[in-house]
Amino acid sequence: MQTHVLFIDGTSAEFDEQAEVKLTDHGVEITEVEGDGKVRVLFPWGRIEKITQRGLEVGASYTF
Repeated sequence: MQTHVLFIDGTSAEFDEQAEVKLTDHGVEITEVEGDGKVRVLFPWGRIEKITQRGLEVGASYTF
């Protein structure tokens, strides 16, 4: 599924199907494989305005 995160400051980030996306108590956790390693980023809920996910498995939009 594709995930698009819109932040309260107007910037955004987009992640493709290869990224693992988890909605946690602390925010949105994104894990991506880069080369031989993994990169994990946590976007806190206080910075997020809207999350949109699209794909075969889900079609959802969350607004905070």
